[in-house]
Amino acid sequence: MPRVVCPGCRGQLRGWGGYWRWVRCERQPAQRIWIRRGWCARCRRTQALLPSFLFARRLDADTVIGSALEQAAAGNGGRPIAQGLELPHTTVRDWWRRVKSNGSALVASVLAVATSLDPAPVDLGTDGAAAVLEALASAWQRARQRLGTPTPDQWAFWSLVSGGLALAAHTSPPLPGGP
Repeated sequence: MPRVVCPGCRGQLRGWGGYWRWVRCERQPAQRIWIRRGWCARCRRTQALLPSFLFARRLDADTVIGSALEQAAAGNGGRPIAQGLELPHTTVRDWWRRVKSNGSALVASVLAVATSLDPAPVDLGTDGAAAVLEALASAWQRARQRLGTPTPDQWAFWSLVSGGLALAAHTSPPLPGGP
C-alpha cells in the first residue's frame, strides 16, 4: 500500500483489509468493488480508503452525481434529471438538498482550497447552491493550472479535497483544515 496518512492525526496508515461496496456508474447496473481500509497505529482507528470517483455513503459514482447537480443548478427539476439519468427521483432530490443545506460551508471550504492554490480572489456570479458548483469549478481550474495534467476531473477533485464527505450528513466543514 502506498504511503497514506490518517485524516485524524496525520499518522501513517497501514493495510487493514477492506470490504465490498456497491457502485452505480452511468447507465450501468450496480457493481461491487473492493474498498481498502487502513489502520493508524497512532490514533488506533481504521479509515476507508475511498477511490476518488466515490463520495462517502453514496451509491453513485462522482460523474453521475456531478451531472445531476449541474442540471439542478441550471434550474432543471429533480424528476426530469432523475429520469434522464435513470435514477430514483428521491436520490437526485437528496443530493441537491444536501448541497443546498450545506451551501455556505461548502462554498467557504471550496474557496479555501481555491485560494490556497492561487491567492487571487474568486468572484462568484451566483449565490446559494449554484455558488457551490461555481466555486468548485474555480478551485478545479486553479488546481489544473497549478498541478497540470495529473489533475482528476472536477467531481473526483471534489471527492479528493473533501475526503469523500462533500455530500455527507454532517455539520462540520467537509474539507480538512477548512473554515
